[in-house]
Amino acid sequence: MRTHYCGQLRAEHIGATVSLCGWVDRRRDHGGVIFVDLRDRSGIIQIVSDPERTPNSYQQAGDLRNEYVVQISGRVTKRPDDSLNPRLGTGEVEIYADRIEILNAVRKQLPFQVSTAETETVREDLRLKYRYLDLRRERMSQNLQLRHALNKTIRRYLEDTEGFIEVETPILTRSTPEGARDYLVPSRVNAGEWYALPQSPQLFKQLLMVSGCDRYYQIARCFRDEDLRADRQPEFTQLDMEMSFMSQEEILNLNEGLVYHLLKTLKDIEIPRPFPRLTYAEAMDRYGSDKPDTRYGLELVNVSDIVKDSGFKVFADAVSKGGIVKILPIPGGNDLISNVRIKPGGDLFKEAAEAGARGLAYIRVRDDGEIDTIGAIKDNLTDAQKQEILTRTGAKAGHLLLFGAGDTATVNKTLDRLRQVLGRELNLIDPNKINLLWVTDFPMFEWNADEKRLEALHHPFTAPNLDDLDDLKTA
Repeated sequence: MRTHYCGQLRAEHIGATVSLCGWVDRRRDHGGVIFVDLRDRSGIIQIVSDPERTPNSYQQAGDLRNEYVVQISGRVTKRPDDSLNPRLGTGEVEIYADRIEILNAVRKQLPFQVSTAETETVREDLRLKYRYLDLRRERMSQNLQLRHALNKTIRRYLEDTEGFIEVETPILTRSTPEGARDYLVPSRVNAGEWYALPQSPQLFKQLLMVSGCDRYYQIARCFRDEDLRADRQPEFTQLDMEMSFMSQEEILNLNEGLVYHLLKTLKDIEIPRPFPRLTYAEAMDRYGSDKPDTRYGLELVNVSDIVKDSGFKVFADAVSKGGIVKILPIPGGNDLISNVRIKPGGDLFKEAAEAGARGLAYIRVRDDGEIDTIGAIKDNLTDAQKQEILTRTGAKAGHLLLFGAGDTATVNKTLDRLRQVLGRELNLIDPNKINLLWVTDFPMFEWNADEKRLEALHHPFTAPNLDDLDDLKTA
């Protein structure tokens, strides 16, 4: 039915007769000459019909409306110089339609226009209800094509360059300890028995390693019955890998090579190698997060040793109880952030409270190097302590210092949250910048205060650090 996709046509096709299929994106009648933008997943091409040059298609062209499905045959022609469209890959050419066949007409009013959905706000529930229309949008179509290209590139790199074998593992299986709730499926043939959908193929890939399949991968569907978050969904796809007889350094290098290859192949982006590395302890100390965004500064500064003997009870008590006191320094924060936002009822105070903090202390650095804050802080810090805080944080006139004081987990969570909020608000984050890094040496376990027990920080299928092996004998 078609000889080309719409987005494939270029100047080298001028003079050729082609047949295309697709959807009418827009139709315009310019004083008798009808222009139609024809769309398929590859792009858009302009179709032209007028009563003199293409009389056989003119009536059908006049009947077309948005989202009609059509087949069009005609000759590829160079556009007039004043009609060239550099924004389109096909912007040098157009097709004079010799024949137009309507394959499927739109009988009812569309819930939204596909051609303008990128620039007009369409409710998400409406997009999801009419998903077949939503997926025609350029952005969604490109997302699907990018995902396909990503999977294809992963497969070629792992198999052809690194010697991996793709193995599909079972979906209906038994429950394994992965840190989330399982989705359960009742068995029809075994009453009272249940299957669990896999949170990951962990046990199966370990079985493969023991069997001698030393380099396994699959693009795996995984299922976790947990609340929605920005980075977590009940059903998701992951690149799942396992390797035998490899050191940590070799594993990191292999994955760096894969990521570098993907960015270069799919986006023509070159990133420096080797990737920077932070230990878990360094990441938590400097950023309050084990997945820090290093595209901007605003690093946290620990001042526990400075204020542990201060007269300000909040700081001193936090350190004496085994907690910490940290500062988020904000250059220019004096002018950008008011006290109203920091105090109870303010938006930054609310962000801190939602992270578990009971309050948000601050210091403003004035032009003469003097500090401006509440009396309880100013009167209970010595001049030496004030100067050491300014020196350690690198604070200068105009800086705003936001304090977190309490148990380590809450302080890190609070200041990490504020750092992200302010990084976006102050336009410190370059959306086109890619900063990748490894975070290494994660603890095996963390303390769950609610359940009063240790639990795996990530999952229990992790080898201990070689330096800690002897501790297993006395644990």
